[in-house]
Amino acid sequence: MKYIVNTGCSYGVMFRSMKEFTDGNDNNFQIIDLHCDSHGAEYQKRSVIYTISKLLKKGISTSDIFVITEWSQPNRLFIELPKDNSSHILGNIKNSEGTFILDNKFNRLNDSYEYIAKYKSLNCVFGDRVYLNPDVDSFDELEDSDLITYLELFKERVHISHKPIDRLEQYLTSILDLQNYLKSNGIEYKFFLMNNTFEGYYKNYSHIYGDDSIFGYLNKEQINIPQLKGMLHINKFSDYLKSIWELIDLNGFVFYKTDNFNYGGIDEYAMEKFGHIAYTSGANEWDIPSEGYVTSFGAHPHDSVYIDFFKDYIYESIIPFIGELTFDFTNRWDRTKHNAIRQ
Repeated sequence: MKYIVNTGCSYGVMFRSMKEFTDGNDNNFQIIDLHCDSHGAEYQKRSVIYTISKLLKKGISTSDIFVITEWSQPNRLFIELPKDNSSHILGNIKNSEGTFILDNKFNRLNDSYEYIAKYKSLNCVFGDRVYLNPDVDSFDELEDSDLITYLELFKERVHISHKPIDRLEQYLTSILDLQNYLKSNGIEYKFFLMNNTFEGYYKNYSHIYGDDSIFGYLNKEQINIPQLKGMLHINKFSDYLKSIWELIDLNGFVFYKTDNFNYGGIDEYAMEKFGHIAYTSGANEWDIPSEGYVTSFGAHPHDSVYIDFFKDYIYESIIPFIGELTFDFTNRWDRTKHNAIRQ
């Protein structure tokens, strides 16, 4: 049996609608889909290492594992919740969403709680430990009043111990950590980005994609992503970042590149290859403004975009692992083909 271990944030959905665009094949493989909404690089690293450790304990050979990782944004933190305040979560795992296991036809076999469970979407459970991104809007869903107070205080003071430079350094370190873990175990992998987190920075550590000026490029009929090559690279903010960057093997990444940028991910690919339909077709109708466009970085394109990205950048390298696939993009923008794993 071959295993594809897939992780990411809400942009790590490369396989959840794959069955809508291919019939798969008769080879012996499964997908372990670990993506978890709003979680960042620390989660992506840990989710893969945790899951692979489970596979290795079962006697699975490292040569039978292929890892596909979507790296999220640098600003996302990852903290462990106090165990004493997490019993209501740990005691209700079966009421949460487990890891999606897909077969060689990309059908959802089951939700496995052996790997990672997702409690109310934004909280993830590794064994007997619960984690979340403390930058989420509200902690009300956690129910425990002491836990909510703890997290509200943490969020209020987080700028003291997690400055922008810390988040950038943690981001690249997580990428390097997972790269080294996979290489040391001889596990094949492909990395890609949610969007360009490597270039496009201002001196104050902010990114152009978070600036209001970006809508001048996106909120028009013809999307034209700005020139990022002349802006600051992530490795320019500290000697540590420069050193870590030089250790990262970019051959393990796939990027969408143009004359304006070197490290495009899903968003850049979706915007320039398909335009606004990539986002309007996957958005809730009530989120689409009567004037203007819903398109923005982080707006979540239709799942079919990921299938195209897979086909263009990852498929060739994984054919020896899972075999050949035939793709069919008929009625590609249909809403029933988006997030089909839950339908």
